[in-house]
Amino acid sequence: MVFAKPSFDFDAYKAAVESLDIDAWCEFYAANAEWVSYRHTNPPRDPHILTGRLQIKAFLSRVKTNEVRLSISDEVLNRQRSAFCVTCTLPSDYRVIEHVIVHHPEGIIVRQVDVEAWD
Repeated sequence: MVFAKPSFDFDAYKAAVESLDIDAWCEFYAANAEWVSYRHTNPPRDPHILTGRLQIKAFLSRVKTNEVRLSISDEVLNRQRSAFCVTCTLPSDYRVIEHVIVHHPEGIIVRQVDVEAWD
């Protein structure tokens, strides 16, 4: 018997991100997922790393308190990974652009890597 590999529900993921539904968003991450961010304050020699769904949820909860608007565009999807752009807009119209790759070989994110550009 052959079982189909679970697929990642990108549409539901995108809806959770754009609506800032933190509980729904966090359900897309494995319990031991890793999130690596490269930004002006965290260059390649010292990336910002979150490990585990609890750290990710705490971070996303802080993001939500900043009253950001998030939008996802330019998706490239396959069964193992998805790549996309996230535009974060703060109330002051300050923007952060993130290019993101999420690894989801079993239908759940095990690793996320993003590179951020700040206004």
